[in-house]
Formats: sequence, structure tokens, C-alpha cells
Amino acid sequence: MISPLSPPSPMRWLAGAVAGHRRAFAATLVSNLLGQVATLAAAATAALLLGRTIAGEPTPLGPFTAVLGALVIVVTLATWWEMYVAHDLAYLVLAGLRGQIYDAIARIAPARLLGRRSGDLSAAVLSDVEILEWLFAHTLAQLITAAAVLAAGTVVAATLSPWLLVISLPIALAVLTLPLWSRRLSRRHGDDLRTATAQLTSDVVDTVQGLRELIAFGALGRRRRLLAARTRELAGAQARNAARGGLEAALTDLLVALAAAGTLLVMTVLVRSGELGLAHGPLAMVLAASSLGPATQVALLLKEYGTLRAAAGRVHTLVTTPANVDEPANPANPAPAPAVVFENVHFRYTPEGPEVLRGVSFTIRHGQSVALVGASGAGKSTCVSLLLRYWDPDHGRILLGGVPLHQVSNLPTHVTVVPQDVHLFAGTVEDNIRLGAPHADVAPVLATAQLVMEPDTPVGERGVTLSGGQRARVAVARALAVDAPVLVLDEAVANLDPGNEARLSEALSSAAKERATLIVAHRLSTIRRADHIVLLEAGQVVAQGTFPELTADPASRLSRLLGLHHQTY
Repeated sequence: MISPLSPPSPMRWLAGAVAGHRRAFAATLVSNLLGQVATLAAAATAALLLGRTIAGEPTPLGPFTAVLGALVIVVTLATWWEMYVAHDLAYLVLAGLRGQIYDAIARIAPARLLGRRSGDLSAAVLSDVEILEWLFAHTLAQLITAAAVLAAGTVVAATLSPWLLVISLPIALAVLTLPLWSRRLSRRHGDDLRTATAQLTSDVVDTVQGLRELIAFGALGRRRRLLAARTRELAGAQARNAARGGLEAALTDLLVALAAAGTLLVMTVLVRSGELGLAHGPLAMVLAASSLGPATQVALLLKEYGTLRAAAGRVHTLVTTPANVDEPANPANPAPAPAVVFENVHFRYTPEGPEVLRGVSFTIRHGQSVALVGASGAGKSTCVSLLLRYWDPDHGRILLGGVPLHQVSNLPTHVTVVPQDVHLFAGTVEDNIRLGAPHADVAPVLATAQLVMEPDTPVGERGVTLSGGQRARVAVARALAVDAPVLVLDEAVANLDPGNEARLSEALSSAAKERATLIVAHRLSTIRRADHIVLLEAGQVVAQGTFPELTADPASRLSRLLGLHHQTY
């Protein structure tokens, strides 16, 4: 039994997504019901006309023709109306789902996306959501109206003769329950199909993104074989799912044929015995069979339940993933010209994992540049991630202008970063610079970043049309355009040659006078230019000071780290 506090299943959660579009759903329900009832009425009218003609009873063709014509018009209009409102409902719900997915990605990025492949996310955002269109446009309302027509047809047939339902009703129930017999197999096939689709999508995305490396290392052939294997896995999953669906469809057709033959036999017996008039024989046949049409429709709709459930499960998992950090409960703006203070910060990535930072404390004053130095694994990147609030500290706190970081309103406007691994979007240089500041004047930042390029210079996907140095300069210009009071340079000039690095570093030094700047660097030239240096070892601050202070002793920790113990200054 599901408790009231239990989280909803993916399918119930998706059904609840319709609640915000009650009018569209009601229109879908009414149009589908009107179409099915009109179709049944037209069939019954035609059957009654045929029966009266066979029985030789006088039959005025005019009224029958008028009724049939009107019903055909109703069926046509109802079918058109249903197609319009059903797809309108589906696209409204899918638009809402996509919005929830994008909100979820924004909420959990980047911390909870680190273990997810981009192709897998693409499948959830695009492929899985498109599959759910079938649920909203062709399943929910149709299941309800099919059940209503099934009940109504059964009642009317029973008024003519209960014996008419002896064959058709049990077989209709068998058709309805047929998908339940194979629901576990359907779920497994649906899960296999979505998993195989996601794996192939992920590998294709990885292949396209890493095409240069694959060609350079002669690995394109192996990659092609991997994609071929993934394609075979997907084809196998599709074949198993199609085979099961085909078997269900064949069994459904067999049951319908048996029901038709059996109902015809029962009707013949009733007519011969005089219990049912010859004129009502075709009408009784149509009404008895009316229970089979909706039952068959329901069975066909439920045949895709496994695929729908798998797609719904993937979307539901993504959308319900909790945020890694909470939104500020009492948002506040830091003081002007804020300083950054790490105050006894402790952090581990998982409760069971090792402590990555252990009591880290340092300050970056406004107008000061602080270099964070240490060997790989010392905790530099973790400090940057905490300052950008990808995570929150386990103990201690980070202050920005006297305000705890977790209470700062709209943090990206206060802290901006130039990462080492720059991601540029297809468009122009100006588009990429204005990513965080849509209305910024790009001319000053182009000059500061020494980016000798026109703003309308095309940028290919992931910046493939630019050199590494140009991409670094665009990233610097992008950060400066935000004009945030805190600037983080995470190996920002690592891709530049020494000459260009020196010129850009001088420009950044000028910009840093108006900011609190945190620099993560390994290059000696970059570290030297910092006003203050914080040396990390194994998640702890082991030394702080200016470059001359920390390297005065050739045997000091910083001298040994930089390999300077044989040099003089």
C-alpha cells in the first residue's frame, strides 16, 4: 500500500501534469467521447436499417439517410476537433515538462550533473519527452472514453438480450487484461529500449565532440565499431519490444475474431428461437461488438506502456533530483567593494568520502589578487567550486562582503569565473561575450582582454574556429563584461604563450584593482604577479604571504613546489 507521503510514481506524476490544463483535457475528453458515441450511433443506425430491410419491414429511407448523414458529419468534426485539442494539450504539457527539465538542470548543475553523460541528458530532454507526446495526445482521454463507451454499449446490448454478452463480454475483458499479463516483460523491454537509446545517443555525442582526437590517434575505426555495437544493441531492444507488441496485437486480433464468430452464432440462435426479431439481428450484432472496439483500443494503447513508463521514469528522475545547494532563505546583497573570506572551511564531497578541505581560512580584500597554489589534489578547485557555490561547506563559512555566501542574492552577478576549460557556443564573439551581460558594451572588454577580433567574428560549436589563446581571451572578456566585484581566474592564461600571457596578465592586473581576484595558477610568472599567495597542501593552508616572503628560504614549501630551491632572487 502506498502511503500518502510516498512520492508519486512516474506515470502518476505525469498524469498530474495535466492538472494545470483542465480545459484542454476536458475538450480532449469531450471531443473523443463525442466521436466514439457518434461512430457507435452511426453503426447502430446502419445496422437497424439493414435489419429492417432484410426483414422486409417498411423503412423510410429519408429519415435514416438524414440521421446517418448528420452522424457522419459529427464524427468528422469530432475527429478533427479531437486531433486539434489533443495535440494542443500534449504540446502544452510537454512545454511545461521541458521547462521543468531545464529548471532541474539549472538547479542541480554542475555538481549533480558530473556523473551524467551529455548524450544521456539529451535523450531525456528531447527523445524521452517526445515519446511522452503519445501519452498525452493519444492515451489518457482515450482510455477514459473507451471505458465509458464499453459500459454504455454493454448496457444497451443487455437490454436486447443478455445472451448477446455471453461471448463478447468475457472476450472483451480478456482483451482488456491482455497487456496486464505481459506488463513485467513490457516494462523490461521499455527499460532496455530507453537504455540502449541513451547509450547510443551518448556515444554519438562523445564521438562528434572528440572527432579530432579520434582522428589524431587513429581510433576512429575502433569508435566506429563501438557505435556499430551500440546500434545492434538498440536494434535488438527494438526487435524484442516489437515482437512482444506484435504478439499482443496478434492475440488481440484472434480474440476479436473469436468474439465476432461467437456473437454471430449466438445471434443466429436467438433469431431462430424467436427471442430476437430478424430486424434487430444486425443491431444486436453491432451493440454486442461495441464492447470489443473500445477494449481493443485500450489494449493497443497499453501495448506501449513499457516504453512510456521507461521514458517517464527517466524524465521523473531528472526533474525530482534534489538541488545540491538550497536557494537563499533570506537573500541579501553584500556590501559595495566586498571582500571574500574563507573562515575555517571544511568540506567533503560525500559523507563517507575523505575530507578535501580541512579548516581553510584566508581573505581576498577588494582590489587585491590572491593566488591559490598547491599540487594537484591540494583542494584548489574545491575552493573555487565552493566560492561559486556549486556546493556548500560542511563546516565553517564563506563570506562575501560580510554576508554568508549561502544568503547572497543572485550570486553570478557578484562572482564570475574564467575557467581553464572554456566552453564557447556557436554564434559570434559578441554573442559569447554577452552571455552573462546581454546589454554590455563589448568594445572595452575586447580591449582589456586584448582580443584583436571583430565582435561579429563567427565562433563554431565549442569554439572550434578559434585558437586556444583566442578562446581564453573570449572567456576573459566574457567574465569582465559581467563587471562582478569578485573575479576567479582558474588557469585563465594557461593556453597562452609567455608573451601573450604577460600582456593579458598586465591587463587583468589593471582590471583586478577594482575587484577581489582569486587566481588558481601553476605558472611561476602568474604566481609572481599576485599580491598575496595562499599555499594549500592536502586541504590545509600551510603558508600565506607575498611571493618574496614565501620564497626567501630556498627550502620553503613554495620554493620546493615550484622547483625554485636552486634559484636565487
